[in-house]
Amino acid sequence: MEQRASTVVLDLAGEDTWWIRKEKFPADSLAAGNALRFTRLYLHADFEHVFVDIEDASAVAGVLMANAVRHARVPEYAQITVEWALLASGDVVIQVRDRRRDFPDFDEVMKWEPAEGDRPRGLWIARRRGAEIAYAPVDDGKVVQALITPRALAD
Repeated sequence: MEQRASTVVLDLAGEDTWWIRKEKFPADSLAAGNALRFTRLYLHADFEHVFVDIEDASAVAGVLMANAVRHARVPEYAQITVEWALLASGDVVIQVRDRRRDFPDFDEVMKWEPAEGDRPRGLWIARRRGAEIAYAPVDDGKVVQALITPRALAD
């Protein structure tokens, strides 16, 4: 799928949303691990309705948070918001909001593939785990969103 520099981000407040969770984490070295663990917790709590791979979704949340911490240019005490939503379709949406409005080189980041010997990194890992990545500027920064479709539906 062709990615664009700015993509319309799904409205999580719609009728098709089963539930939404929201947390704020300090932008410190623990943020990515916290996002990963909270994702695992929330998705396991509603496992009878969650059909995405929970470990993949948790890794995606960790990647999004690590990316935000690395690039948002905020102090460690700043709060970065993570939102999770389970859609009626079975898709899971994970989005991270940070205060930086732009996403430099988004198109290049989405096309990046590790060459032989390169270490996999960032959003490439999220894409390999089944996430469709989008971002959009908002009033107080930007939202980077991962849409994860259950593998049976994606195939």
